[in-house]
Amino acid sequence: MQPHDSGTAFQKLEKAVTILAAVMVGFGGLCLVAACALTGLSIIGALTIRPIPGEIEVVELLCGLAVFGFLPFCQLKRGHVGVDLLIAAFGQKAMNVTQLIGDIIIAGLFALITWRHYIGFLDKLENGETSPLLLWPIWWGYLAALILLIANVLVCLFILLADLRDIRNKKAIVAAMGAH
Repeated sequence: MQPHDSGTAFQKLEKAVTILAAVMVGFGGLCLVAACALTGLSIIGALTIRPIPGEIEVVELLCGLAVFGFLPFCQLKRGHVGVDLLIAAFGQKAMNVTQLIGDIIIAGLFALITWRHYIGFLDKLENGETSPLLLWPIWWGYLAALILLIANVLVCLFILLADLRDIRNKKAIVAAMGAH
């Protein structure tokens, strides 16, 4: 019995990256829901007995992780802001070149942010810094964010691969505004 080929290597990679981005956006959503619930419980507590101690520290961490969790999905769906009005007049080749340049810049910036975040993580791990109220180690929040940033860099690299594939196949990377 021969194994069933479920697609090309690129399609398998695309599926894996899509799953990764979906898991990350789900994690980001859970972080936001938890932050909202914690804030609500703290407000209710402030009205009755007292607010939850350290709630602000936890909400701050959860909201930061949510943002990092949403980045890979945004990049995969090309949700970053782009202004194509002028370039669209020059045709598909110009659109593809500017999109590729933009995606290279985004990948480079996220790689730089990830690298610097890694340096920050190592610093927090070495110095044993803790949060002011709960006295939780800061490094674990940095580690969670670092994992999410690495996922975003992987998605950015996939987007570059997809750009090059589309250019090679003479396809539009993204449709011009209003084009179908």
